[in-house]
Amino acid sequence: MQVQGQITPLSELRPINALYNIHVRVSRTWEYRGKSEQNDLIQFDMVLIDQKGYAMYCEVPKDILAQFKEHLQEGKILYISKPIVEKAKPGYRVVDAPYMLKFSKRTQIFEANDDPAFPKYVFSLTPIEQLPQYARRTDRFLDVLGKITAVSNAAIVRNTSGDLMMRRIIKLQDHKGTTIDLSLSGQRALEFNAEAVFDVGQNHHVIAIFVGTLMKVYKENFKFLSGTSPCRWYINENEIPAIKTFQRGLPYGVTPIQKLELQSEDYMEQGVEEKTLFDLKEVDPYTEKDKRFQCTVTLLSLADKQQWCYRACRVCNSRMIAGHDGYECTKATGCSCKQFDWKYKICFIGADDTYRLEFMFFEKKGLELIGKSAENLRKQYDPTSTPPDIAQWINHKFTFIVKVLYKKSARSLDPSFEVIMIKERHGKQETLPSIANIGSVSSNMDTSDLPPLVTITASKKIDQASFSATPPFIDVKAMYIDDQSDAWDKSHYYHQGNRDDEHDEKQAAKRQKIT
Repeated sequence: MQVQGQITPLSELRPINALYNIHVRVSRTWEYRGKSEQNDLIQFDMVLIDQKGYAMYCEVPKDILAQFKEHLQEGKILYISKPIVEKAKPGYRVVDAPYMLKFSKRTQIFEANDDPAFPKYVFSLTPIEQLPQYARRTDRFLDVLGKITAVSNAAIVRNTSGDLMMRRIIKLQDHKGTTIDLSLSGQRALEFNAEAVFDVGQNHHVIAIFVGTLMKVYKENFKFLSGTSPCRWYINENEIPAIKTFQRGLPYGVTPIQKLELQSEDYMEQGVEEKTLFDLKEVDPYTEKDKRFQCTVTLLSLADKQQWCYRACRVCNSRMIAGHDGYECTKATGCSCKQFDWKYKICFIGADDTYRLEFMFFEKKGLELIGKSAENLRKQYDPTSTPPDIAQWINHKFTFIVKVLYKKSARSLDPSFEVIMIKERHGKQETLPSIANIGSVSSNMDTSDLPPLVTITASKKIDQASFSATPPFIDVKAMYIDDQSDAWDKSHYYHQGNRDDEHDEKQAAKRQKIT
């Protein structure tokens, strides 16, 4: 059914006393409830698009929503009579239009037949590399196009207000390798079909347009996209020219989409065993690598000869090393990415009154602790020098939830642990744990101030039959363990060798004098 009267294109609507009739498709809808989805409904929002592709934001007050709701479904084509035209709001604009629509109780709606030629999508794309300049801006929502490189599970997390909410992380990448994290919150986190995206992404490119996002900042420096109720996405839609154009610029080979793991707030604290560090040192990295433990420790120092950040692959976060044509990813199963970001890998020595162990902070927990991204700190400090922003946490006491670092612990005398949750901060301590003053408790103790010892190897077995009253002189040589380890300063070998040569010369002189 068609309304009586002339149809006015959306671009010609003006806030005057006029009776307008419009012919539009409902491009997308969402419920606005303020800062929390748990709040009461405030209004019903839509983006409408006409036959010429012009889009306009539309608002339906909650007290009259019931009379229209059955017609207001995404994809439907409608005739709308007597809408109110108003000046667009100054902030949070989903489309670039000077005016907006609003329903009243006198507004009328009639459903029209579907028309495949009628436009479906509306967006204004912002390149990923330009997104950071929109941080904290609320004048308009952002639409972004990119290749999905990683997806996470949906997890219950606590937002900045302290409320629990659902969250899912998606990593997007442009043709240049520039990446951005997109955080879907609330119902949008549940609606995103991560399983299908992951499965398809093992053998095919997954290209997506996300509309209705905002650029936000976490802990002052970490910038990310936020997708709440106004956010929608179009994934591998072959009828969208922008997606097909993006596809043309991608390599033929596919890098499989990675699966990220988000720990839920409630999951973190389920089945957690509280232990002293003396108990933790007995954790078996082979059989208990999936267990979580709670411990309360004071951070004493940074681990010796370990850098606080590393070059992390933008796709899989694996370590990048210098190759023949730039940097190469070290992921065992293979990764073709050549781009990297600096990320945290901070190793603290922590202690309680029973023992001391290593505790590792990777990017997210490092960012939570420090308040600045590793990328930002790296601009000011070399990886081999400790930034004051990190050193300031020495002598602070925390309650952590941790898990054992399997690979690192399997090669060490004492296990090392990754901090997966900072449960409580107890502040800077005037008195350190008693174990901090005991000199031979842990293999992780800093011994850089001690002079090197000369290691003596076992002598070769001598045949008793050939043993004489004057046994041959046996050279004393230093035994070097783990020659390939970067932790050892190769200059030690040179100086130690000189001392061995001097020792040999003195012993030979003594023997010559005797004879």
